[in-house]
Amino acid sequence: MRSRMERLRRWDHRIKTSTFKVGNLMVAFNQLDTSKDKLGLPDTIVENTAYIYRKAQQRGLVRGRTISAVSHAAMYIACRELGIPKTLKEIAVVNNIKRTTLAKSYRLLINKLDIKIPNIDPTKCITKVANKANLNEKTKRKATATLIISSFFSSCVHCYS
Repeated sequence: MRSRMERLRRWDHRIKTSTFKVGNLMVAFNQLDTSKDKLGLPDTIVENTAYIYRKAQQRGLVRGRTISAVSHAAMYIACRELGIPKTLKEIAVVNNIKRTTLAKSYRLLINKLDIKIPNIDPTKCITKVANKANLNEKTKRKATATLIISSFFSSCVHCYS
C-alpha cells in the first residue's frame, strides 16, 4: 500500500510539472514567497516580480542561469519600480546569492526586456541609513530637510543654465 501511494505521489508531481517551464515557475514562486517574508515586502512586489519573471522566461532569458538569480533580480526590479529602497546586497545576502551574479541577471533583464527603472527617492534612503547609524529623529529630519533644499537648488541651477 505504501509503495502504491509513493508511486501515485510521484506521478502526481510529474503531471503537475509536465514541462520544465512549469517546474521552473513553481520553484521561482516558492523562492519569491520565502524571500518576501524574509525581506518584509508587500504582495504587490511578488505579483510584479512574477510578471517580470514570466516575461523573462518567455524570451528565453532564464535558460543557462539559476532560477534564483533571475527571480531575485526581477524582485529587485520590482522594488525599484514601486519605490521600495532595497539594495542588491540586501537581496543577495538574504537569498544566499552572490551579488555579482544577481547584478549580471539584473543588467540582463533591464537590457533585454527594455525596462526603464526610476531613480530611488533619496529621502527614503536617509531613514534607512539613519536607523543603521542609530541617529535620533531630529537628525533624520534635518538631513531630510537639507536634502530637499539641496535638490531644489540643484534643479533651479539646471533651469537657468
